[in-house]
Amino acid sequence: MANLAVKALGLSNPFVVAASPATQGVYAVLKSALARPGAVTMRNFGHGAGDGSIVLPSTADMLAGKHAIQSHALGASLRDPFPSLEAYCEAISQLRRDMPQETKLWVSIGHFRDLTTAGRDWRRDWVREAREAERAGADALELHFNTPGVAVSGNRLFDFYRLIYTATRAIKRALQVPVLVKLPVESCDPLRAMEAAVHGGADAIGPTARWKGFVFDLDWRRSLATPGGGYGGSQALPIICYVVAEARLNGIDAPMYAGGGVFSWEAAAKLIMAGSQCVQLGSFACCLGPNAVSRLIADFAAWMDRAGYRDLEALCGEALQLFTLPPAMAEERRARLAAANQAAQPDPNLCTGCGQCVDVCWYDALSLQNGLAVKSEACVGCGYCFQVCPTGALQVPAGDVLASTFTEPLS
Repeated sequence: MANLAVKALGLSNPFVVAASPATQGVYAVLKSALARPGAVTMRNFGHGAGDGSIVLPSTADMLAGKHAIQSHALGASLRDPFPSLEAYCEAISQLRRDMPQETKLWVSIGHFRDLTTAGRDWRRDWVREAREAERAGADALELHFNTPGVAVSGNRLFDFYRLIYTATRAIKRALQVPVLVKLPVESCDPLRAMEAAVHGGADAIGPTARWKGFVFDLDWRRSLATPGGGYGGSQALPIICYVVAEARLNGIDAPMYAGGGVFSWEAAAKLIMAGSQCVQLGSFACCLGPNAVSRLIADFAAWMDRAGYRDLEALCGEALQLFTLPPAMAEERRARLAAANQAAQPDPNLCTGCGQCVDVCWYDALSLQNGLAVKSEACVGCGYCFQVCPTGALQVPAGDVLASTFTEPLS
């Protein structure tokens, strides 16, 4: 059986339930911990609860990896359940006693509203909150910087990267437990943000895909309650995978717990293969609950066994090879696919003569003859026609063709 342990962070598996309505208060944290993730991140003290969620067009599309958006801040908004920091820390102590020992309790502190509240000494308050949370039994502290809009929440003189460095350094100097920094990829340079956290002493960084988004219907009166709220969804996965890969290839080697667009074990595997040791489950955990998280973890482990990965270290960063292919191999992959596209002829048994392939051919290489598509020698192998054929009359096993460069000699 594959070993899912994350040695760099002392976790039993790479899944972290992110700070969210699924981790607000004792009941929610304990419920999330039932899934036995590697860690559960308790939501910030003093910033309210609830907020609700919506998935469009449907949760089924989200889980299938189709284009789907998800937004918070749409339902009931409640007061913070803790009347004081002391009560919050008592809850931390209770949770650490009652949670499964193999699941770490991370505690999130900080909020961008603290930075813009007149007269608030956010640095003093954050250090105090962090120290009290550590005394109460938190296994790690997370500085929370990924709220949509945080990178531009101040005035023209606002230096987001210095803020990350300064806050991380102050918290790190005050604590013995690990300090984690959750970061945005919106309205900032993600690499600069990660470097600022690392230079400040962060033990791990969590780049997270979530944006401000203006979501509305053509009948705008029927649109979301807060159309500019936090915006994410399945479409975020390729973006956060790229951010992670780019960071790794530019020398950022700190442990990473990235998140965004993960609504299946396959998506989680891709994020780890891009170079992140851990995966945050935010919207997935909120929208589907601990049973779904538990199934995702089990399905991920089963796939690792089937694929022959003995442990997480063997999987992490595996796909970075795609970013570092020798130019000759990259060109060979393009040439082989182009040649396969050129060689493939329309299947007369499947062609209906709809003409879509003719319409999208920019080289006058396709025509309809006797009601069927016919390809000429003018074809350059661009592949547009394969994408629009509704019946599969034009098809090429593109994945097999591209993979052949790893098993067959280059020409």
